[in-house]
Amino acid sequence: MNKLILSFLLGFACLVQAAAQDFALPKIPDTLRTPDERASYLVAHYWDEFPFADSVQYMNRVADIEQAVVNYIDLFRLVPTEEATRSLTNVMQQASVSLNGLYFFYNTFEKYLYDLASPMRNEAWFIPVLEQMVASPRLSADDKIRPTMLLESVMKNRVGSTAADFTYTLADGTQHTLHALPSAQTLLLFFDPECDECHALIEALSHDEALNSQIEAGKLSVLAVYPGENIRYWKTMQANMPKNWTIAYDASQQIYAQALYEILGFPSLYLLDAEKKVVLKDTTPEKLHQAFLHP
Repeated sequence: MNKLILSFLLGFACLVQAAAQDFALPKIPDTLRTPDERASYLVAHYWDEFPFADSVQYMNRVADIEQAVVNYIDLFRLVPTEEATRSLTNVMQQASVSLNGLYFFYNTFEKYLYDLASPMRNEAWFIPVLEQMVASPRLSADDKIRPTMLLESVMKNRVGSTAADFTYTLADGTQHTLHALPSAQTLLLFFDPECDECHALIEALSHDEALNSQIEAGKLSVLAVYPGENIRYWKTMQANMPKNWTIAYDASQQIYAQALYEILGFPSLYLLDAEKKVVLKDTTPEKLHQAFLHP
């Protein structure tokens, strides 16, 4: 891993210089010799030379600064989460020297850390950004409405927490609860029968050798739940779904009514451990495979 970090850092300065010629990276002290130490220093001091108080630059250098933010986020994979969190908190505090800067950094972080389409999406990293927006004395109550709502959303069923329990109903009318499902791991899938992406994902997962081997070995249960109201559509789809999955619907509409889960779009995947703690949230098949290989 250290060799990978060292190789990444050697090419990083060239990448930033090419993408944003006016952006100056901090000089890493020669006393820091290990790749881990150097990565940590770079994350902590990445914005040391940046002129946060220059309000006009956020209109004139949008592409350059946004690229610098992207490169900065890319460094987080080289450091512990707490270091990324601490650095993000500092950046937002520094950016608040001007409203232009505060909104620029907030909007850019939301784009890359929260948007479902972003390959860099990471709610854990987005939390300190939202916390600084909610706590900012520069913003009015109205300005804080969206950050407050998003903070409440990302804090629900976050990685490491116990997933919210709910009652689901099967085709035979029997009812069961998520927490009572006995399994070393549970893949929780929220889907909609009228969602094309859901059909594509279910088809792909049904033929996924890694996933099926986990099911056959008794290490994984798949619980696919429709949280909506159109049970007629659900019944039509349910009959054609994988037989080694548990296919259910929310008869009481508990998930939506109590806002137990923030389902930003369908399909939505969660991986839970034996105690129903969240291992992966809004995850992808690729990340599932990594979890199966490195539980």
